[in-house]
Amino acid sequence: MKAQFLPRLAGFLSQAGLARVHPDAPEPTAHAAVEALAGLPHYEQLWAGDLGDSVQILAVASGERAPGVELARRAQLLAERAANLSAKLGGDVQVLQLALYDRPVPPQELEFVLGKARVVPWWPLARGRVATWVVSFAVPDVHAIKFRGWPAELAPDQFRALLA
Repeated sequence: MKAQFLPRLAGFLSQAGLARVHPDAPEPTAHAAVEALAGLPHYEQLWAGDLGDSVQILAVASGERAPGVELARRAQLLAERAANLSAKLGGDVQVLQLALYDRPVPPQELEFVLGKARVVPWWPLARGRVATWVVSFAVPDVHAIKFRGWPAELAPDQFRALLA
């Protein structure tokens, strides 16, 4: 299922205005994201784009077993990098960590990932918000929490449609 989902995700994100992050990226936002995200743990895919009010970064994490604690640690690292990129670009940067699971996700683990693998600064004008959504191919569903300021065109319903 993941092999079918990733190409659909790539097409969807490209149409939404995000570009794949890689060292030779011609898109300025994607190129800036390369520098900001260098040295992070491996992500299957990284996408970035300036969709108006803020810069959006989408990090796709997958693996046989992506533990919630690791996703929470990565969310902290992503928040630090997003805050630095925000200062460099002079605007808000939001990061969505999309965790792909081939197996069903137990409710306790799902609750932990959605609650702990996110960073929401206390100050309203603080930068570097991170949320983690879970895609379970075994169930086929997207488990998400509300992510204030995240564009509607990249809402959980859009990702659910890609699973169909």
